[in-house]
Amino acid sequence: MTPFQRFDAVLGHGKPGRPPFYFPTIACSVASELLGRAVDSGADSLHFREERSWLDGEAAHGDFVARHQEDAIALNRLLRADVVRETWRSAGRPTRLLDENTLLFGDPGGPHLVKRFLPDQQSYGIVEDTLSPATPEDLIASLEAEMRRDARVTEAELEAAYGSQLRFKALADPHFPSIVGGLGLGIPMTSAAWLEAAAIAPDFLGEYFAFRAALAAQHVGWLRARGYRFINAGVDLASRSGPMFSAGTFRRILGKPLAAIAAECRRQGVTYCFRTDGNIWGLMDALFVETGIGAYGEVDRQASMEVGAIRSRYPDLIILGNVSSSTLSNGSEADVRSETRASLRESGGSHYIAGPSNAVVHGTPIRNVLAMRDEIEGWRP
Repeated sequence: MTPFQRFDAVLGHGKPGRPPFYFPTIACSVASELLGRAVDSGADSLHFREERSWLDGEAAHGDFVARHQEDAIALNRLLRADVVRETWRSAGRPTRLLDENTLLFGDPGGPHLVKRFLPDQQSYGIVEDTLSPATPEDLIASLEAEMRRDARVTEAELEAAYGSQLRFKALADPHFPSIVGGLGLGIPMTSAAWLEAAAIAPDFLGEYFAFRAALAAQHVGWLRARGYRFINAGVDLASRSGPMFSAGTFRRILGKPLAAIAAECRRQGVTYCFRTDGNIWGLMDALFVETGIGAYGEVDRQASMEVGAIRSRYPDLIILGNVSSSTLSNGSEADVRSETRASLRESGGSHYIAGPSNAVVHGTPIRNVLAMRDEIEGWRP
């Protein structure tokens, strides 16, 4: 079967000869080793390098993105992937370079953000933030302001939101089907202001996400008309020990908005996927059964989210991934092969897109990446 036929079989709830293979993103260092040359492929190092490219001007940034997309296609072809998407990229545009690895965003004398890249770890994150709302009251005020926008989504907004992904899709189309990222609703689990707002103003957040869902629903038909059949959405909601809030809070704030997007996706013949790391057993009914969301990504085997256990309770749910990024990074080749085979076997060969649970991180041995791929390619239901 071709990659397109495998993908069609999964979306049609059939059983391809083997599950299609997909990876969310691969760190630049690992991708460079695979391709035998320096590439900017994904993860923290991609975000830092793309943001830094802005400091050389619009043209330099455009050249960076074009090279990144071409390298991503080459990487997917090398790994013989069946399904692809443009990896998560940063939308940030820095104001200035503070030192070789530190960028400032915003007003140096006012609200701003400082991010630092750590070359040894290839990690990148916020070290100072006076831009984001510091209190739930500040957050609510900013969301109220956002809700005053026009409720109609314009063609220009859609072109701006998906232009880069459409250019990536054009490069991918001769080789493999593409999925599109976007339309994710959720409460950021690392933000104290958001978590406090969920506790003190759940009904307001429910109204806010209903507003967001009404905007998102206008995207679905536009994306379907451009050839997309799978929307990769979601927000991290849990750690390995469990969800960051209760199923009751989820239902009150996010249940109806997510159900509205999922319903529009079904009407348009599009699969809507919610991806989140962690142990989400406490949210599974509310997140997938009650909303009608059809697919689940970033399925973390080491957080007890095993394909077999999910399949036994939710037989029609399409599952993405399940080979732990941690096993790929820190395990032996035998560990990787064993975990890959277990996920494949538990899937039964249907409703499953095989691959890592999340990013292939810096330091992952390429022999483990290739072992995972070979197990997927050689397996048959």
